[in-house]
Amino acid sequence: MKRIPSGYCGSILWKSIATRSFSRWRLRLWTQVLVAALLVSAAQAQSPKQLWVLQEPDEIVGYDVTTFAARRTLKVPRRVLEHPEYLSINAKGQMVFLPPQGAQWGGGEMASAADRMWFWDGRQAQERKLQETETLGGSAGKPTVVETARQWFLSVGGESLFWFANRFETVTDESGPERSVRSTARVWRTDLAGGRPETITNLSSSGWCGCATGVCSETCPEWSFWAPDGVVGDFFLATRFTPGQLGATYHESFLYQRSGGTWQAKKLPQPVLMPLTASEKGEALVAAVPDGGCCGWENESSDQTLLLRNGTVTVLYDESDRYDNRNYDVSFYTADAHLAAGNAMLAYTVVSTARAGSQIRLSCDGKENAEELARVRKAIAELPAVEVVQLGIQPRSATVIRHAMLVGWVSDREILVAQDGRLAVYDIRGSKRKETTIRVRSAADAFLR
Repeated sequence: MKRIPSGYCGSILWKSIATRSFSRWRLRLWTQVLVAALLVSAAQAQSPKQLWVLQEPDEIVGYDVTTFAARRTLKVPRRVLEHPEYLSINAKGQMVFLPPQGAQWGGGEMASAADRMWFWDGRQAQERKLQETETLGGSAGKPTVVETARQWFLSVGGESLFWFANRFETVTDESGPERSVRSTARVWRTDLAGGRPETITNLSSSGWCGCATGVCSETCPEWSFWAPDGVVGDFFLATRFTPGQLGATYHESFLYQRSGGTWQAKKLPQPVLMPLTASEKGEALVAAVPDGGCCGWENESSDQTLLLRNGTVTVLYDESDRYDNRNYDVSFYTADAHLAAGNAMLAYTVVSTARAGSQIRLSCDGKENAEELARVRKAIAELPAVEVVQLGIQPRSATVIRHAMLVGWVSDREILVAQDGRLAVYDIRGSKRKETTIRVRSAADAFLR
């Protein structure tokens, strides 16, 4: 029988203990490294990768969001700087400038190119017509005019375009008034050159609609389409509405969500009047309910901002509750909104229809109230303001940044705003972290993607 040297068992035991201890230490070390790597990766995934800023007279500059150093400069049509609100940009740096259908421009480049969209695919620019009109032979001397109005939306991945088209088949009198219309809508996707079309859905109205006033858009419904920042990812919104003579009437909204290679439609609990932002799948949707004032009046009802989530509707902002301004013709409303990564926090900008120091008249049915007027003037003087809201069971305001307008979320803890003609970074507690040297006319000049 082989004998074990004295002390050898103790040595084996110590080595065994030391080896196990080292293994546990090494396991903890690698676990910490892995967690740190995942956190860095997640932070990078949440952080916007590009900041684009329009610069006079005809350029847009791409900046690094970490150092705010310029990385790339592109030439753009002058009309893009004149109306930056109609420009969409995706994370790939592709851009589309899409003016509203039928808009009237005073002069300059807009007047000659208002009927065209401008598209930058990342390498070259192109322009296309917004509308096509065709006159067909009708019956009993009543011609039929077919108009197709198109919208282009960028895709998140940058590999395709989404097309939304309303087609109006209108019967008119020889003297000009419209008698009836049949409208349909189609949504499809193509490659960047417009090839390989793939139909997503076809939408129709309830057949022929009589144009009671001689203008079909005043009494007959049509469809509108929306995606956050004009970029389609895994969802888009389709709303059926009637433009009307004095104001639009909204009938129903459908959320189209992508599941694999198919798209599924879900009717929302109420029509969405003015969508502002949404989560990646569209389950959380933030929308504004604009004031119902018309005919020159600004304040006839209360502006609201709503959160539609899981079939429920939550009021995030209510003008009347906040400002109690029913007697004066001034509206306070949310002009934009952006959700932070994780959808736990929302930032938006509150603006006013009046400027500080301007004359304020009574509302349509208003009565003089000195205390209310003083309160309204004070509120106007503090705007615009960015507010950050925590979206819990009971949403609550966490931060107010006065005299600023929202650009977007730099991370889930920091936002980028336009303030005093420059871009600045604030944390969610309202502390300024960095003031950049990048000048802007307003927040509309900056795009954080």
